[in-house]
Amino acid sequence: MKIRIEISEQNDDEIVIRCRQKTDKISAIETAIENALKSRGELVLYIGSTEYYVQKSEILFFEASGGKVFAHTRDGMFTAQYKLFELEDVMPSSFTRISKSVIANINLISSLRRELTGNGEITFKGSDKKTYFSRAYYKILKDKIEEVRFGI
Repeated sequence: MKIRIEISEQNDDEIVIRCRQKTDKISAIETAIENALKSRGELVLYIGSTEYYVQKSEILFFEASGGKVFAHTRDGMFTAQYKLFELEDVMPSSFTRISKSVIANINLISSLRRELTGNGEITFKGSDKKTYFSRAYYKILKDKIEEVRFGI
């Protein structure tokens, strides 16, 4: 496999992967590039009318409630001007949906506790905050944790 960079005078940057077939290795490269592009930067979040610029990696989870979307960090809770489905597109792959109304940052999860019903509770590193996952998303959550944290 060769890596080649071509400098172009066109306005739009473009990344092209040429291959004989799409293998797991090519898919992993594609995902890594997408994540690198998505994870950069900050989100504009609000408390009242004040704008805050928050690093994406500092966000524990997003929660939809009462027609609004809230972003939770270790230190606070902000209002986001996005819908959950829009956040799934702009956030890195370490953010995954864990219930109909919550998207969590897999990298900052410290524990999962399942109930007999299959639903469960998530706690986060360095924070007292917690949220809940639904049993319908448990398998997706476990697979995503293994994929993101352990490279499986």
